[in-house]
Amino acid sequence: MIIMQDTTQINKNTLNLLQELGSENREVELLEAKLAEVTKEMNQFTYIVSHDLQAPLRMVTGFLEMLEKKHGDKLDESAKQYINFAVKGAAKMKKLVFDLLEYSRLSTIVKEYTETDLNEIMLETKTKFQSVIEETGAVITTSQLPVIMADRAQMVQLFDHLIGNALKFRNTEETLISIAVCSENGVTSIAIKDNGVGFDMSFAEKIFIVFRRLYSDESKYSGTGIGLAMCKKITELHKGNIRAESETGKGSTFYITLPGI
Repeated sequence: MIIMQDTTQINKNTLNLLQELGSENREVELLEAKLAEVTKEMNQFTYIVSHDLQAPLRMVTGFLEMLEKKHGDKLDESAKQYINFAVKGAAKMKKLVFDLLEYSRLSTIVKEYTETDLNEIMLETKTKFQSVIEETGAVITTSQLPVIMADRAQMVQLFDHLIGNALKFRNTEETLISIAVCSENGVTSIAIKDNGVGFDMSFAEKIFIVFRRLYSDESKYSGTGIGLAMCKKITELHKGNIRAESETGKGSTFYITLPGI
């Protein structure tokens, strides 16, 4: 009789535990669903705002150019300079809006993953930057890279931004860039290393924030500062991550971990 009572009590405890776990799982599922909905709404909001902002920007730029064309002979140099500043400002705002639109599209457009040869991606990237490579005399070395399941278009964006940055933030001396698979503490990554200007490691996390620029001299380093934020988003969408190690004046290394590497 005692054994039967003990068994009954154990069964009741097990049932209660399962019910509690089931309740907790349902709460987690509800929270995940709410988070997914909020993320979807935020992405849609960003897309709509960035898309609708382009029309008034085109109008402002168009009228400024018409003003200069029709009444340029009546304007003094100061007025022409003001118009030039305004046109450049509108062009910069247009670029910011376009980049924000591209960033929002990363999460809103869902694509099926396919077998993606990262060696082919690197060949395309080097072809894209061929003129810059020849102009600067940059030397890019690449080891054998893996074939992974991924969104191919996003992998192209990922390597375009990283190689583009390595070429942009180069030193005046010989530009050396290497892409290789490496293992550290049991984690396999793709390391993109350069010998460029580098940065202080206190900014290691901040460089991945949208529109965060480390160098304010736009005449020397063009861009909106969204490239690394897109790299971070792409790796996260692929269940991976990206991190950077650097030293001012001695170059940077970006480590990318992705499933399948």
